[in-house]
Amino acid sequence: MERQREKSEEIPKEVKEKTEGDLEELRKELARLKELKKIQELQRIQEEEVSTEEQLNEPTDENIETRLNKIEDFLTSNLGKIDNSAYKQNAEEIEKELHLIETEIIGEKAVVAKEVSTYELLLNDYPWLEETRYIFMYSIPNKKTNTKDYESWKNEWQKVLFDYARYAILHILYLRKMHTVKPFANFEDRDTALREIAQGLVDKKQAEWLSKSKEKLRVYWKSLDNWAEDIYDWAMEISPLEPILIFEIRESNQEFSNLPKEDILKIFKMLEEDRRGKIIELEDGQISFKIKVE
Repeated sequence: MERQREKSEEIPKEVKEKTEGDLEELRKELARLKELKKIQELQRIQEEEVSTEEQLNEPTDENIETRLNKIEDFLTSNLGKIDNSAYKQNAEEIEKELHLIETEIIGEKAVVAKEVSTYELLLNDYPWLEETRYIFMYSIPNKKTNTKDYESWKNEWQKVLFDYARYAILHILYLRKMHTVKPFANFEDRDTALREIAQGLVDKKQAEWLSKSKEKLRVYWKSLDNWAEDIYDWAMEISPLEPILIFEIRESNQEFSNLPKEDILKIFKMLEEDRRGKIIELEDGQISFKIKVE
């Protein structure tokens, strides 16, 4: 007697609906991201110099949309042709991809929104950035023939760059990336202008170069002493009896959460020297700081 083929188990309706619902939510988020980017584009110059490498590495709306379409094609075209077992084999990969896309969309939205708001904050302090009569500020005065104008120009732009880092809550600036950020994107010679302005901050000890190529600039818009006070107060509030780990500082959602690791270690040493706690190296090699509770 011929064996009857086992019927494929149908895919549960709730499984389909959940995946389709997640897909729809991501499409809505992508639409919101596009609206944010429209606002950003109004504040950018028409021509931007973006390297091929950046275009490949940065997630784009088109790339995200393509990936969403592939998932949708699978759900609509192939779903009826496979059984529950086959679907489950693909479900895990689909979930991972949806989660990854969601993370990228959230990250893109945060970057766009931050750039817009940072520039608006700068405009409040430096309205001349968009005044036609100050268009000359985007050209570098000749430092030999117009020394006074050059020094005045550099000092004014040092304030702008310093405040940009402060408003954007950035401790490290990558000069090449600043080429496409308003207002610095408007410089006639962006590379030279940014390097000379950055060097001025270094000369004033408000910043330091972190690379020999002078592409990576650490801006001290708040001193390490002040950061030490902030971290100490935060640690006392959340966990005065337990050692504080660096990853906890990273996840604190405070202004100091993205401080360079080297600076966090310096702050731990400063607090230890002030006898306000002790540095502890854990068994797994992680460095923590234990507050001294009196």
